[in-house]
Amino acid sequence: MTRNKRRAAWFVMIAGFAAFTAVIRAQEDDGYSIAVALAPRAEGLIVARCTVCHSEELIAQQRLPRERWVAIVEKMNHWGAQISRDEADLLVRYLSARYHPGAPERLAPIELGAAEPLTQETRTDGPLVGVAQRGAGIFELNCQACHGAGAGGGMGPKLAGNPILKHEDLFWETVLHGRGPMPAWSSVLSQQDIADVHAWLSAREPS
Repeated sequence: MTRNKRRAAWFVMIAGFAAFTAVIRAQEDDGYSIAVALAPRAEGLIVARCTVCHSEELIAQQRLPRERWVAIVEKMNHWGAQISRDEADLLVRYLSARYHPGAPERLAPIELGAAEPLTQETRTDGPLVGVAQRGAGIFELNCQACHGAGAGGGMGPKLAGNPILKHEDLFWETVLHGRGPMPAWSSVLSQQDIADVHAWLSAREPS
């Protein structure tokens, strides 16, 4: 091989590597922008569906390709995580975009806004203001048997300090329509009752 041919070969190799690096960087940047766009809804789903068995820290430590995230979400669904197909697709898109193999060890936090509602139903004609003092009594009569005194947990998960309280739409969806072994309470509790319980739970300090 002549000197000019060797130089040409090296140039092609270097150019190819640079192009490959640029593609990977573009994919990572696009993945992060996807993660930001999906964050409020997806993070709310992680809290409501995944942290029943897994800590958020454990999930954030993973760096997996899309096919592995697909397998994990499908396994969760098989084990009774009560994930709809749309929710599963959203979780896979978000997790594979944010926690992919090329993601840095420490990811910048994402500012979360309000999660999108799971349904298009409107809860009231106007905003509800929960009354925490009233919510304590409603919780004791209707929720304490499963969620424990002071919302400290029992047959049902601990609700005092539970991150789902920050995702109000997911909280309302679960109370109104049920989730897994929890029945729907829409025929028992009024919307004001639910707002009062949410206000009381939100005011409680985690033990």
